[in-house]
Order: sequence, then structure tokens, then C-alpha cells
Amino acid sequence: MKAALYSEPPDAGNAFRAGMLAEVRALVRKRQRQAEVHRRAFFKPDFASPAAYAASLAGYRAELTAMLGWPLTERGGAGKPAAALEPVGSDALGGIWRVWVRTLPGLRTYGLYFRPHSRKRLPFVVALHGGGGTPELCSGFFGSANYNDMTRRVLRRGIAVFAPQLLLWNPERYGPKHEKDTVDRRLKQAGGSLAALELVRIRASLDYFAARRDVDPDRIGAIGLSYGGFYSLFAAALDTRIRAAVSSCFFNDRTTYDFADWVWFGAANRFLDAEVAALVCPRALYIEMGEKDDLFAVRRARPEAKKVARVYRRLGVNEAFRYREHEGGHELNRNDEGIDFLCRHLGRG
Repeated sequence: MKAALYSEPPDAGNAFRAGMLAEVRALVRKRQRQAEVHRRAFFKPDFASPAAYAASLAGYRAELTAMLGWPLTERGGAGKPAAALEPVGSDALGGIWRVWVRTLPGLRTYGLYFRPHSRKRLPFVVALHGGGGTPELCSGFFGSANYNDMTRRVLRRGIAVFAPQLLLWNPERYGPKHEKDTVDRRLKQAGGSLAALELVRIRASLDYFAARRDVDPDRIGAIGLSYGGFYSLFAAALDTRIRAAVSSCFFNDRTTYDFADWVWFGAANRFLDAEVAALVCPRALYIEMGEKDDLFAVRRARPEAKKVARVYRRLGVNEAFRYREHEGGHELNRNDEGIDFLCRHLGRG
């Protein structure tokens, strides 16, 4: 007869596991506090003047580029990228084209180009949709959801606009399953990230449009909602051709809203949202949040926005930064304050 072996109820070890989890959480909180100390020590640009500050950011941009990874870490091609354009039509606001910009070998960036009826060299804005969106949706081709007519509100100000497609569409309505999170994981395994790829798409688009005769390369801006707000902020931080940017319903406490594709190795030691925003300074930056946003609590954005405001204030360029909270939800402000800010800093105010 076999001797009986020890047994116990399945939940007998639950308290030990709860203790283990509590210790892990405490360790993470401690590490986050240490990371904040590291980040403060790491990010110390030159505040002697706006020009000195801007010059001192080159090394930090290189660090941010390295953190995001390939293909940002590869130098872009020289000159104007090749592009294919297909006329869509013309309406009261201007001409519309579908555009495919060569971005990397075997990779193109698709989007919509809108140009007002004008022969002048015009300012240019890249308009970036959010999660589940498309260029057609944020441009009001069949309603505009929470974009509130984003693209055409800029277009109406006499500004040329390009709305690229990001890997974010709603597969139930607008195309096949894109599996962006899988793409992001696999790119991270290979030393890159989806964010880096999307930012290269934006950079290639700027390379193409800035070289066109109908675009003024000295008056380039960016605007985006939600994920588009993420990309407008990061694109402006990395590309100094962007003279003014509007980031709507993204900016926040990134240790709270740590989506997998908004997190990179060692980020908390170097760059969270406030530090990325500081890389835009002394250029113009408008950040907005909705008071009724059901995705991102506005109260968590406020302390981070104060950090950015101090940077602009310390350099005496207060007018180049605005943080605003509108009375709506997760949407582009229906009020034109952000659009006015963007246009003013692009010489269309």
C-alpha cells in the first residue's frame, strides 16, 4: 500500500502569491521613482537663450531616435522621394489627390493631399488620424467622427494638407486586420518599433512635400488627435522643419497610460511626454485635452503640462506654448483656438 502524500486545498498558497505580487508592485514603484530622478538628471538642456536651447537638443534627439529604434536610426535618402499621385476631384475648397510616397525599399506611404485653389506657395500641415481612423474619415468624406472636420478646418485657412494613413484603421469597416501590436512586437524584437516606422512615414512625407514648388518649406505644421496627437508630438520633437504642432487628446502621464506601443526600453529614464514636448521648444506647441475624455483622465495631464510650460516660460517664449482643456470628450476641440494657434504660427493668422 502506497504512503499518502501531502495535499492541501488549491487556494492554500494564495496568500503567499498575494505577498509576492505586493513586493513586485512595491519594487516597480521604487524603480519608477528612481527613473524619475534619472530622467531629471538626464534632461538638462542649455537655457542660456532660445537659440542655445535649440542647439543643445541635437544630442537628445539622437537619444530619442535610438530609443525608438529602426528605421528612424537609418538616415533618410537624399532629395525628394518619388511619389505617385492620382486625382480624386475638386470641390469648393480645392483639389484632392491620392498620394503614394516612396518611404523605404518596398514600402510606400498612402494618404490624401488637399490643396486650396491658389497658385501661391502655401503653408503645409500633416493631419494625423487616431486609432481606428483613416485619412478619408478625418477629412470628412463620410462624416468625421471625433475629428470634427480636422483636415478641412485647416484647409479652409488656405493651407495645403496631407493626411497619411497610419497602421490604425478599424478592420471591421476600413480594411483587413492590421495587427499593429503584433507588428510592433516583431519590430521591437528586430531593434525597431512601430512608432519609429510611422515616424519615418511622416518624415518621408515631409521630404516629398517640402520639396514641391507649391509648398513653403519654412511653414510646415502638424495636427493630430489621439494616436495622431501622439505622432504629431513626436514628429515635431524629432523634425525641426515642423514649426508648429497641435497634439489633441494624447499628452498625459505615461506611467499611467503605458500602452504597449507607447513604451520603449528605458523610456522612463530619459523621455516621457513632458521631455518629448520640451524637444519641440522653442517652436510652437499646442496641447489640448477634453474635460470629459473617457480614455485619458485630464487631471493626470495637468502636472506634465506644467513641466512643459516652465520650459517655455524659462526661455521667455511663453506665447509659443498653450495647454488647454476643452469641454468635450475624446475629440478635437470644436472651438478653433488650436487651429488659430497653428495658423498664426504658420503665418496664416
